Amino acid sequence: MSNVQISRFQMVIMLIWSILGTGIVTVPYVIAQFTVRDSWITGLLFAAGGLLSAGVAAVFLHALPNRNLTSGLIDAFGPWLGRMFGLWFLVWLYLINCTALREAESFVSITILPETPEYIVGLLAMAGISYMVYMGAEVPMRDGEFITPLAIIVAPLLFALSMQHMDVHQLMPVLADGWQPILRGAMTPDLTFALEMLISLQFVRALRVSQTLPKDMITATAIITVLLTCVLEITTGVVGQSTSYLSYPVLETVRSIRVGRFLERLDTLYVMGVMSTVCLKLGVFHYAWCEGMKDVFKLSSHRIVAYSGALFVWAGSFAFFRSTQEMEHFIAGVAPAYFVLTLICIPLLAAMVMNFRRRVKR
Repeated sequence: MSNVQISRFQMVIMLIWSILGTGIVTVPYVIAQFTVRDSWITGLLFAAGGLLSAGVAAVFLHALPNRNLTSGLIDAFGPWLGRMFGLWFLVWLYLINCTALREAESFVSITILPETPEYIVGLLAMAGISYMVYMGAEVPMRDGEFITPLAIIVAPLLFALSMQHMDVHQLMPVLADGWQPILRGAMTPDLTFALEMLISLQFVRALRVSQTLPKDMITATAIITVLLTCVLEITTGVVGQSTSYLSYPVLETVRSIRVGRFLERLDTLYVMGVMSTVCLKLGVFHYAWCEGMKDVFKLSSHRIVAYSGALFVWAGSFAFFRSTQEMEHFIAGVAPAYFVLTLICIPLLAAMVMNFRRRVKR
């Protein structure tokens, strides 16, 4: 990994697609359980979670420069207690990988392969992802660079064509139910998906310039906030109140596109885009897990657990989430508090301990 040099552009692209990979599938449905008309305001509040993540990253890097998260925990807390905190973080990473894979399996099974068993879809996906991780950190970064030009062409096209069926009255009246439903709906995107950007701390040693990571996270936050708000606005305007009853409201929005009798079924492009970004997210998070295993257990290389870890994730996606309802309950009900403890409290505590140890030495 020491030979890998990840640029700032690659890091921003990686953060954007890692968050939107599952966020564009899950967030509209979760928010719609609390508010539909004002969901776009909830999208704007994503910026708060992104800025919080950037702040945590800045504090951590100031106290532990050039250290990724797992190695920084060991340096701050010592070899034994640090590895216990590292194990906690690895368990969190493992659960996120299982959740993302389960989302992908359900999405593919419902949209394009209803006759194919979900465990076959998951096994094939993790086979490719494990090879990606085995080849190193630069592979998912290059994958993100390849996806971006295609998304720049396809996404505006889908947005523009969807807006022909948009009814602005579906967004009115604004704040009719007050701020409480909006704030409740913002819990998942702000305290789950936004905090996932702190996965970038696992790539600190591979960055060309690690000091600029908080700024890159702010840039990614701004882009994600704009894209997520646009998606929520268009989805609400097209689908309306039915958003709260649909598992994939954005998919239904794209399916509504009709241009004459020759241009339709553009949902194929949407499905391809979702699967590309989900695979990128799985590659990034699985690589971060393998790097963490290397730090905690003093392995010679992350490649040792690339394939076996992928098989472990595939098995866990069904062992932990036997149904889509269980997965949705974990994302909306359990994940926010779990993410705050793992991604905010532990890194900040490590930074405080490291600063205290330095003052004692002086």
